[in-house]
Amino acid sequence: MVKETRANDLFRPLTIVVIIAVIMLFAAGFLMAGKIDAVAKKREQSLIANGIAGKVIEIHKSITPQTIWDNALDHLQRKDTDWAANNIGQFMYDTAGFDYSFVLDHNNSLFFAAHEGKRQPLGSYQVFARSMHRAVERVRQKERTQSAKAKAGRVWSLSAPANAHNIIRVNGRVYIAVASLVQADFGTVQSLFKTAPIVIAIKPLDEQFLNQFGQRYLRPELQLRQLQMHDMPDVAQVDINDDLGKYVATFFWRPDKPGTELAETLMLPAFLVVSIFMAMIYVMQRRSWRAAQELIASEARASHLAYHDPLTGLPNRVLFFDRLGVALDHVRREKGSVAVHCLDLDRFKEVNDTYGHQMGDELICAAARRVAEICRRSDTFARLSGDEFAIVQLDATPMAASRLAARIIEAFLQPIELSGGRVHVSCSLGVNIVMEGGVSAAEALRHADLALYRAKHNGRGQYCFFEPEMDAAMRMRREIEADLRDALANGDLRMVYQPQADKHGRITGVEALLRWHHPERGNVSPAVFVQIAEECGLINEIGLFTLRESFKASQKWEGLKVAINISASQLRMRDFHERVRELLEECNVDPVNFELEITEGLLLGDDPVTHDTLMKLRKMGFSIALDDFGTGYSSLSYLQRYPIDKIKIDRSFIANLGIETESRAVVQAIVKLARALNLHVIAEGVETDEQRNYLMDIGCEEIQGFLYSRPVAAEEVMRLYGGTMEPVARRA
Repeated sequence: MVKETRANDLFRPLTIVVIIAVIMLFAAGFLMAGKIDAVAKKREQSLIANGIAGKVIEIHKSITPQTIWDNALDHLQRKDTDWAANNIGQFMYDTAGFDYSFVLDHNNSLFFAAHEGKRQPLGSYQVFARSMHRAVERVRQKERTQSAKAKAGRVWSLSAPANAHNIIRVNGRVYIAVASLVQADFGTVQSLFKTAPIVIAIKPLDEQFLNQFGQRYLRPELQLRQLQMHDMPDVAQVDINDDLGKYVATFFWRPDKPGTELAETLMLPAFLVVSIFMAMIYVMQRRSWRAAQELIASEARASHLAYHDPLTGLPNRVLFFDRLGVALDHVRREKGSVAVHCLDLDRFKEVNDTYGHQMGDELICAAARRVAEICRRSDTFARLSGDEFAIVQLDATPMAASRLAARIIEAFLQPIELSGGRVHVSCSLGVNIVMEGGVSAAEALRHADLALYRAKHNGRGQYCFFEPEMDAAMRMRREIEADLRDALANGDLRMVYQPQADKHGRITGVEALLRWHHPERGNVSPAVFVQIAEECGLINEIGLFTLRESFKASQKWEGLKVAINISASQLRMRDFHERVRELLEECNVDPVNFELEITEGLLLGDDPVTHDTLMKLRKMGFSIALDDFGTGYSSLSYLQRYPIDKIKIDRSFIANLGIETESRAVVQAIVKLARALNLHVIAEGVETDEQRNYLMDIGCEEIQGFLYSRPVAAEEVMRLYGGTMEPVARRA
């Protein structure tokens, strides 16, 4: 009895706290419901306000076909009232429901009026004249602005509709009035005056309008009043003002109250939940002995979390290496084999960045379930980090490992259903078969990871087995990276320049190319060391070296344009243009003499930093060339958005001239496209007279290739530049 009393004394304060908390919870719920109602009301008011603005735009569009029309300009500037009666008054009433239609001449004098499609005395416009004065003036101002931009004569061919509107109240009725300038659409009609007629169309906000508008925005009870009132909690309203800011009318309706409805709906369930909770508090007084069991359970959960991934429940890195070590010990003792699979999801970062981390976590869990269903109970399937997984496959022959990898690849051919929609992702795997017990667990996983790197390099969505040369290739890559750093520091990189010639064979410019002669490996291809430089972060430093050396060499060639390749990483540097400016001042050269070459892939992301950097470089005086045009995702859109001056036809099309008819058509289309966009064009990889002659015949301005010269040192360019160059084959 004493123990029970002590237990009651112990839990009595807790019970009081719980009751107070419940009361506060209910109070907070009602407050939250009120806030939700207020937010919903504000959202509805914003929706109706935007809908009114959209309705005005619709009315503008409905009158545009009758005002931007050569025939309308021709008849209305001659004050043809019969034509206006049929095509303005009657037509607008029948098709768009405009009650009133008026036409002002070039001096803003009324010469036509109609009501409900029938002609009316001109005096009927007087009640609307004052309200429409500012709208007419705005139309005239737009007309003056557009006319100032017109390029030729007095032909009415303006770039955009010149419209203005006002919401007015006349004789106790509310109207939407639109004033639109009469303009020519094809420019075939000669204007008789400096200004054009103006059509004014007036539509009433009547019962029919309110019904249609309310149905569209799910407010069938929408009403209109002409008396301004203070804001009321049970009524949503949107005030309408004219173009002077003066009150005209108010749309009002009874808003939804989702918060109150939710609170009323949850009231009974919440009461039941609280009752059950209070009963549980009472039961807890009688079951304090379960505390020990719960403590034991919490220790078990902590132990589980120490060896398992909290998101997927799979073994984590610690448990994976433990089981892989046990498997390798078994291989050492029993002379068997074990397969280590390293896999990750292709395009996971895109999904994570596009849909958010929650969808990314869902994708990881769904992918883990798919792979887990394929693995055997004896296999260890673990999540190492992010979207990287690994599998320890016991007693695995190369055939068994290949079958497992193929089944996993096949499992990801079907889309994955997530809460945010359907996602298509593939999976890449690297497989390492271990048959020797002397390999450590870390080394076995590293070899599988190298195979995964090769699978991704080969195109993703596939698997690849580890081979010893992969390790050798990785070591060689690291050695090349170290040697490249030394070469850059010691000045072992050098620049060569390939001349660019016009149709007469005269050198018009050169392209700066980077070369590296390794003391042991000989000449290392730029395709090799440039890619390594991009991966290890050296590309920016190498790019600045290329710019500095090209700037210095250009001082020897007066009148030659020097083309320099720029990487994507450089253009993403926010201070790149400033560093280029410093190099220009250091070398004392003019940016007008240089052309910066970029690739198509650089423009696909439409990165604002890249776009801003290119615009700044263009303003400094550099010209911009698009290299390897036609080999990527060629698009007219980025040719118009970006400051491109020249496009460079890729050598793959030039090499097939005379062999494939498609190449001739593509090259001719690129040249025509460049001429249509007022862009310069140059072809690279020209090696024969036939290629040169064809390019010149279709209008290609410049040519680059072995037909004229291989890349040469700066001193050799000095010797070649000075007259007409003959092709290499001809000189030989």
